[in-house]
Amino acid sequence: MTSVFSAKVKGGVIVADDVDLPEGTTVTVTVDDQDDPEDDYAELTAEEAAELEAAIAAADRGEGVPWETVRDELRRSHA
Repeated sequence: MTSVFSAKVKGGVIVADDVDLPEGTTVTVTVDDQDDPEDDYAELTAEEAAELEAAIAAADRGEGVPWETVRDELRRSHA
């Protein structure tokens, strides 16, 4: 299962409030460049996070569009 959540660094440690992960869970962290005013994509509202989680769940169920199809459509549209 894939999930999305935001966290803050407190005392040099990444702290994610209200997130319960099993010991040993592997996570991927992206860092929001707070000095770049156009780099605000990492801050998700609760609604945006829910939409993203629903999209990830749909993809996990195989309901997404295969990469090859997307790639071919992009190549055709930019040819």
